[in-house]
Amino acid sequence: MAGEMEKLFALAGRIHVLLRREHNRIIDVEWMCADASYTKEVIKLARSAGSEELLALAERVEAVHPLLPKPQPIEIPIPAKTEAKYVSSLR
Repeated sequence: MAGEMEKLFALAGRIHVLLRREHNRIIDVEWMCADASYTKEVIKLARSAGSEELLALAERVEAVHPLLPKPQPIEIPIPAKTEAKYVSSLR
């Protein structure tokens, strides 16, 4: 658990630096590690910033944060393979 918190703190610090430099927004890194609702709002802010790096960091925070629910994988049903018409001949 301690390793997860260190990763989370490092990710939150990186988000803090990018938001401060690029968008003049200040976030509280310690509060982000302790409060899930604040973390969700910071993730929304990072996603709305339009930066690929912030988007990637937001996804990593969601995966690492112990207070956030883990995203469930979505199962997409694969349709049964049907025989394609006119594969070997013209119509």
